[in-house]
Amino acid sequence: MSVFHLAFVRGLMHNVSMSTGNLLEPHPDTDALQFLDDDATIGFEKELTWRLLIVDDEPDVHRATTFALSGVLILGRQLEFLHAYSATEAADILRTEADVAIVLLDVVMEREDAGLALVKTIRKELKLTDLRIILRTGQPGYAPEIETIHDFDINDYKTKSELTRTKLYATVTAALRAYEQIRKLDEMAFYDRLSCLPNRNKFIDISDERLANPSLHNEMMAILDIDDFSEINDALGHQQGDRLLQAVADRLKLELGPDAVLARIGSDTFGLMGPSEVVDPVRVLALFRTPFLVQDDAMVVTATMGLTCLFAGSVCGRDALKDANIALKRAKKSRRGSFVFFSAEMGSDIRERVRLLQSLRSAVESERLFIVYQPQVDLVSGAVTGMEALIRWRNEDGTFVPPDRFIPLAEASGMIVAIGDWVLRMACHELVRLQGMGLGEVRMSVNVSQIQFRHPEFLEKLNSALLDTRISPSCLELEITESVAMEDAEFMLETLHGVRQLGISIAIDDFGTGYSSLSQLRQLPIDRLKIDRAFVSELGGDVLGGHIASMVIELGRNLQLKVIAEGIETPEQAARLKDLGCHEGQGYFYAKPMTSSLLKEWLLARGAFASI
Repeated sequence: MSVFHLAFVRGLMHNVSMSTGNLLEPHPDTDALQFLDDDATIGFEKELTWRLLIVDDEPDVHRATTFALSGVLILGRQLEFLHAYSATEAADILRTEADVAIVLLDVVMEREDAGLALVKTIRKELKLTDLRIILRTGQPGYAPEIETIHDFDINDYKTKSELTRTKLYATVTAALRAYEQIRKLDEMAFYDRLSCLPNRNKFIDISDERLANPSLHNEMMAILDIDDFSEINDALGHQQGDRLLQAVADRLKLELGPDAVLARIGSDTFGLMGPSEVVDPVRVLALFRTPFLVQDDAMVVTATMGLTCLFAGSVCGRDALKDANIALKRAKKSRRGSFVFFSAEMGSDIRERVRLLQSLRSAVESERLFIVYQPQVDLVSGAVTGMEALIRWRNEDGTFVPPDRFIPLAEASGMIVAIGDWVLRMACHELVRLQGMGLGEVRMSVNVSQIQFRHPEFLEKLNSALLDTRISPSCLELEITESVAMEDAEFMLETLHGVRQLGISIAIDDFGTGYSSLSQLRQLPIDRLKIDRAFVSELGGDVLGGHIASMVIELGRNLQLKVIAEGIETPEQAARLKDLGCHEGQGYFYAKPMTSSLLKEWLLARGAFASI
């Protein structure tokens, strides 16, 4: 034993020999030591101890440290000692033992820098960031204090000669207090307070650890979403909703067992990871067949799951969670109350949507979006009655992106509000320009999306466009789809009446493709029904489409509404619609959608300008 070790051991033994009873007589400037009575340790549970690992190659140091701190009660718990006589042995212990709070670490052991190397192993390889490391050295020259504190993630540095028993007690107490506070902060940061389950961040960390295991195989990650949970909250209150979440968490935890990782990753969503036979969607969803007892109420709820298969090194935890979420969204759309497995095709679809959305943002900024106009004509006289403004997107290479691809993206991202406002203003400006050239009182039809229509400033923006462009309100018509028109009757009535008060007419687009309530349709302040092109294309054959077109025209006549058909491509279709009593039409038979300059030429050729 070195001189420094000997001095340390003798110092601790001397301190201990001066103590009597349960309390050591303290030095005036040191903390008092509190000891347990002999019978107080009887029945003391293991989880109520602080675990300390003593790492030193001198057995006497282990005995002295244990003797000095045995029976001490710190922050309400006694101490449990683990022993390692080399840095290698200490690393092995830390790999297998959980909840070690403090390492009392010697610097010089099997090598001169063995202790410092262990610090790096603890922090970087084992990633034990909560663990408090107290460096104890009998030979400060091998680990200079300033450089060591600067270069290594240690929490305290002591020379063994200064560690009297009371100083050791004070040092360990301070370290345990810091450890306890860090653990509490970790609980707040990584655990859900309601269910006491890991939260999203912790679930991802645990997933990363499992995925890094080379032996991992046949593993599954899933996201489970409780169906219609927001309605439960609204109907029964948030407290009852919270109790239901607790009941669901308790049942999942009990039934899935320790082999499954369970976390609450969202308001009403749970993350699951484990062997495929445990995280089996059929088995998990079967747990929801039995009602949940929530404060004497038997609550029956269903759930929907999205799952992805995993193997070692396949993806990181965050990406696996994204894949499961993609599958969940697909399940919520098409298999509510059931489950969907993630596939590579789903990932490709999402990546393509993201790429397209980024390109759309770029197209807006670089003004690659433009408007074309398709004329509308009277089926009897052939006179031009109006035109529909349609948005187009041309790529830098000259190719076009179809509207049915980019408009849903614009709606989902919220970009449709700004784009729709721009289309409205450009279309109004174009009509005012044409009317200034001698075009008669024709109307401009502009499509309005559901997102745009429901924007709280929609009517305000609409009125502003009228004032700024100086278009006559009677020359502007807004087209909304049948599905939008049938949603939220009270809101629709109020908003549509607001549109009509501005003097603007309203058309129902794609009529016949939705599920209209005739009683609701009669209440709507609309002017025109627009027959969908799918029914127009079937007019030539003995199919249902022709009958539907006839029914829409008859309905319009009974409701005293004008009817216009889109997608007219042949003279036979035009003649058939005219015979059925349809008032107006548009389609390739008359003209394709045209740019502003081509529209002017088309109107000139038809003699539509009074002054030209």
